Amino acid sequence: MKYRLALLTVLVVAVATRPSAALPDFAVPARMTGVASGSLDSSGNVVQNTARVLNLLDQFQSITESLYGLQTPTLYRLATGLRVVLDSLVESGSPIFQGLSNAARLSTGNITTVFDGIRRSINGTIALHELHQSALNGTVLLLGTGGVHNISTVLHQLVRNVANLTGALDEIEPAIVAIQEQELSRPTQAQVDGRYPRAAIRRLNGILLDYVNIGQATVPQINAVVNRIRMMDGFIGRLAAVTGGLWGDLNRTLAAVNGSVYAGVQQRLHTTARTIRNSFNATVLGTARKLKLFFLDDLEELQLVARNASALLVKRLTNVTGALDGLVNRTVVRLEGYESELVLNRTIAAVTDLAWRFALSVTSSVPGADICYARYNYEFDKIPRLIYGSLVACGQGEARTLQSVGGGLSGALSLTQAQLDAETSNYEQCLGGLVPGSSDVLKRQRIVCLQGAERISGVLGDAVVDAQLSAFQALLQKEMSYSAERHHQCVRTSGHLMVAEVKRLWSSIANCLS
Repeated sequence: MKYRLALLTVLVVAVATRPSAALPDFAVPARMTGVASGSLDSSGNVVQNTARVLNLLDQFQSITESLYGLQTPTLYRLATGLRVVLDSLVESGSPIFQGLSNAARLSTGNITTVFDGIRRSINGTIALHELHQSALNGTVLLLGTGGVHNISTVLHQLVRNVANLTGALDEIEPAIVAIQEQELSRPTQAQVDGRYPRAAIRRLNGILLDYVNIGQATVPQINAVVNRIRMMDGFIGRLAAVTGGLWGDLNRTLAAVNGSVYAGVQQRLHTTARTIRNSFNATVLGTARKLKLFFLDDLEELQLVARNASALLVKRLTNVTGALDGLVNRTVVRLEGYESELVLNRTIAAVTDLAWRFALSVTSSVPGADICYARYNYEFDKIPRLIYGSLVACGQGEARTLQSVGGGLSGALSLTQAQLDAETSNYEQCLGGLVPGSSDVLKRQRIVCLQGAERISGVLGDAVVDAQLSAFQALLQKEMSYSAERHHQCVRTSGHLMVAEVKRLWSSIANCLS
């Protein structure tokens, strides 16, 4: 065992001290400094430099992926051109530089075939340049003229850099082919070095480094653009959440306000009218039972008067019941919410429009926009909340006013109650103390009394009650008109407040940007 361990140690040391075999580059059976190893004038080598470029493209890809996460549909659409350009830059560039990296580590193969594949990728990238520029021009609303110009300049530099690769490959290829033709005679390292296209390799590495330098200078710029876009995505999304919530809250609040109006005013009036109806019904039925006692009275005159009075009261009951039921059906008290919804919608539209203009000034990097955004972005949330609160106050305030008005309206109905009570009281007075066994003299006195009560019911009953109920209906309509006007003026004031607040905010932002 000790012998084996000693032998293994010797072998490990031998392997570690033996010079490593040179790995071939560009399908050449010998190492060429600056291709897969070593460096020419501190420029690195092709494998290292292509790795730097591919890493740069990965950064572009990472930046692009963040644009796919935008939550605001409009912003997502506006950023489409930038996403397309960055995506295409990665997809078209990766085959070129990955192909160069692979070719730099080849030991055998037809270098012309390999280089032709890389050239096709280069030509494809160059052919896409105009499409890239067109897509980028479509982002001017988002990036601004200056932003589009800056990125466009970078694209020109990168495509020019990629185009320069073709010239370097054209210089390298003949030398590699010449070295490959010597392979049958097994060229030595010295022979390979003699044909080694040092200047072309140096130039290739310089082009790769130039791409890296352009890209590294661009990454912070693109990152800043994308970060501003994402920041505005959050801003617009937050504002949409705030305004959307307020719209739903307003609908619920107006529903609650109308619920209190219904319970405190409309239902109160309905209850009053039904109470009058039920009271008159009970009184009439009670009086009719008393009159029925005289339907078969010995005194025929009393029979006739009792029957006529009972029939008249039943008719009156039918008329009054119908009139009060109709009044209940026509008595609707509510606050219309469409004006409040309209003002809130206008508020949301105005604030959103202002927010978009502000957001685009940030994404297009208007001088000072970032600072102004930090100062004013939460002011946008305050305006819808302020107007929402004002509109809610309008509804709740008017609901309280209507509840006070409801007391007066109920009082107006009490006149009808008094009139009906007076009418039935006439019959009660006539029948008071009268029984079937009463004397004829008393009966004849009460006959005259009942005939007078009938005349009052027949001549004045329907007319007076109808007039009172009509007067109540007119009063109700007038109060509803006053209510609508009061609410309209309050909502209108909220609209004026909204306009003033939006103008104030825009003026503040404009002063900040100037």
